[in-house]
Amino acid sequence: MAATAPGFLIAMPSLRDPNFAESVVLMLEHTTDGAVGLVINRPFPGDTALVCQGLGISWPKRTLGEIRYGGPVRTQAGCIVHPPSVMFADSQLLTRGIAVSTSRDALDTLVANVECPFRLMLGYAGWGPGQLEREMKEGSWLLAPAADKVIFEGPVNGMYDKVLGTLGVRREELAMATTAIQ
Repeated sequence: MAATAPGFLIAMPSLRDPNFAESVVLMLEHTTDGAVGLVINRPFPGDTALVCQGLGISWPKRTLGEIRYGGPVRTQAGCIVHPPSVMFADSQLLTRGIAVSTSRDALDTLVANVECPFRLMLGYAGWGPGQLEREMKEGSWLLAPAADKVIFEGPVNGMYDKVLGTLGVRREELAMATTAIQ
């Protein structure tokens, strides 16, 4: 089994599933029981104000936080990706620059802290036992090291190309290679 967590999965152009086309997934866990990750380059398609109202939080205009679509599973559930400079009792350290939390305390603290970037992810991506391994063998995904700058700096659009660039690959080259293989 390839160790994908922590790391980024990058969807190949041949992956047409609308949940994952051109997606970058931050992998949280990958074991023989399956895998879990967060799509990090999709804005949340819903109304941010309604989400905040439902969560009972006030989303300050100056916040460095964003709400994003984390994947098609349990889209009503939230997970917060943040730097490890602020840790909570439930925080999981993924890399030196990336931590994940799910507690209400973490959300309230991060929303109030205008200096700390964070991403509130609604939903997640999940794979059953052996599913991700099969998809990787089929050529549906590339693997790249997880980088906090990709998550916390810059806009969502362009993130796919930015992560490909960390591998020295351009989208056009990837599309041509995929076409040549088929």
